[in-house]
Amino acid sequence: MPASYRFDRFELRPSERVLLVDGAPAALGSRAFDLLLCLVTHRDRVLSKSEVLEQVWPGQVVEENNLSVHVSALRKVLGAGAITTVSGRGYRFTLDPLPETAHEPAPLPPDSLERPTIAVMPLSVLSDEPRIAFFAQGLVEDVTALLARVPGFILIAHASSLAFRGHEAPLQDVARQLGVRFVVQGSVRPKADALRVSLQLIEAASARILWSAQFDSRADEAVDAQETIARGIISELEPELTRAEIAHIRRQRPENLGAWAHYHEAVGALAAKGWSADGMATARSELLCSTRLDPSFGLSHSHYALLTILASNIGMVPDTPDLRADVLASANSAITLDDGSSEVLGYAGCALCDLGHYKRGIDTLQHALELNPSNAQAHVAMGAALVEARLSCRADPRFHLPHVLQAATFERLGATADAVAALSAARQRRSELSLDEVTLTHGRRISERLAPLWQQAG
Repeated sequence: MPASYRFDRFELRPSERVLLVDGAPAALGSRAFDLLLCLVTHRDRVLSKSEVLEQVWPGQVVEENNLSVHVSALRKVLGAGAITTVSGRGYRFTLDPLPETAHEPAPLPPDSLERPTIAVMPLSVLSDEPRIAFFAQGLVEDVTALLARVPGFILIAHASSLAFRGHEAPLQDVARQLGVRFVVQGSVRPKADALRVSLQLIEAASARILWSAQFDSRADEAVDAQETIARGIISELEPELTRAEIAHIRRQRPENLGAWAHYHEAVGALAAKGWSADGMATARSELLCSTRLDPSFGLSHSHYALLTILASNIGMVPDTPDLRADVLASANSAITLDDGSSEVLGYAGCALCDLGHYKRGIDTLQHALELNPSNAQAHVAMGAALVEARLSCRADPRFHLPHVLQAATFERLGATADAVAALSAARQRRSELSLDEVTLTHGRRISERLAPLWQQAG
């Protein structure tokens, strides 16, 4: 892949994940950047919508409307004629590329790369055994996949990092070529009847080691234990990575902070001050700064929505119609901007449930868990929604809709017998109830999930 693509007034730098407009970085969300890179690299042909969805949202169920929203956002930056919609076929990038130049792209000012970026490098294998090399490669892939779910960070694709396997280039040079702030590197070596994985988190600019750890696995169980080790690594690495980014932010001048920096300041405020009035107020203020700087930043919108309604529910801010309208608008914006992110949907779905929009909140949380079954926050929110559904059933035992919501929540939690019982209660209260009606009242996903239980609940 070229170091950069140049067209009209724009320059797209894949390794640095930045789009320059007249030399200045544009405010572009992560998913919009991926979409632009996909269109630019295939600019010689029309890309079908299914191809784009597969490349930009791999392995995820995404509505076409989400794609249209991101295309519209790109057109606002690039101009209406930059991306052509070919009726019945798909999209094509239409700006003519400028002649390639022989020189390397000029380095960006340090403050321009506001988004914290990390690369997981291939592990050094201190053995000639093929199975250990296989284990090391699989472990890097697992750690990379898990790190990609950490909110607030951009992860360089494994294929890009893989290009440096076996190279002895200085760390700063590797980091500069990949355009990253942090690097994870390490080794795998045999140790008696075990394998030892040694890892380090390094700040690329200073080459300082910010965290190091060792993980052992029995040699004859290495492949089976690969996922367990990867999750153990993430449980230690994620908080260290967040702390490192907050420390980086606080070394900058306040007027230079960007959207991602303010997001991490919000995370840092909650970590340092807890859910105190001061901690919540600081976090909400930082998230507002983040969304003002980058209105397309779905994660900040969703986190702000959740913290604001939580602050209201525990009496830290007045519960007013304006506040509730603000929370609903933020949650809606987050879902529209990035409905392919489990973290975004988890926060937004919880906010909707706390607002009392249980049907849509449950549907959003279900989608979050479909994208990432390990999303603990979404699981907790689903449990809280179940409590609210039970209370609603008690408040008006004749009303069938809360029982449908209960059935959907039980089904999502794997409690099939309870789901059937709740669905049966709903059908007893409304004999005309159909799956089509459930689709109208609770959404298509809930209807599809309850369909296999319909006969049992008759």
